[in-house]
Amino acid sequence: MPSTNELISSLSDRLRPVRRLWPPTWRALGWILLATAAIGALTLIRGLRGDILTQLGDPAYRVQVAGAWLTGAGATFAAFNVSLPDRSRLWLLVPVPFGLLWLTGFAYGCLGDWIAIPAGAPIIADSVRCLETIIMASVPLSLALWLMLRRNKPLQPAGIAWIGGLAIAGFADTAHLLIHVVQASLLVLLINLVPVAFIISVGGLFGQRRLASDAIGRI
Repeated sequence: MPSTNELISSLSDRLRPVRRLWPPTWRALGWILLATAAIGALTLIRGLRGDILTQLGDPAYRVQVAGAWLTGAGATFAAFNVSLPDRSRLWLLVPVPFGLLWLTGFAYGCLGDWIAIPAGAPIIADSVRCLETIIMASVPLSLALWLMLRRNKPLQPAGIAWIGGLAIAGFADTAHLLIHVVQASLLVLLINLVPVAFIISVGGLFGQRRLASDAIGRI
């Protein structure tokens, strides 16, 4: 049976140097810059919506786009901070006011600029194009965020996964709002809001399982 000193020596021989992670604020800023760059690249590939100059003069549109981007940014800061065991869970409340701003833009559009869908309008084709943009934005961002967060090996992954899903949804909808025309009708709003809810749900459920398995694998 090995002695205590021999056991300690055998364990220490297997140690490998670990690179220190950057502070959560800097890591969050890096991912926000990546997400913003991805939005810019998508607008170059798919083109800005045709009425962008008119929409920029509409307060509801500006509120909605700003709210979506700020929700993504606030949720990103929350995710990177709560992934550390010494940070307060109150960070999860950071994106709440921005999320309300995001929803306010939708609500104002519904009440102030309601447009009925004309007969024969290409709803399905337009919705497919919208969905393509949301997928093109959310899939690579989801992968990048998961790879960055998993390095923290969070002990409580549930809140991190859900808030990460919210971050991805906010940035994906920012790209969507800049590229596609979203008329203020109930059906079209539902078609465009459902993918956002789906991203948050998938990010929360799948991300929670993956982050949890990474944490278990560390033990």
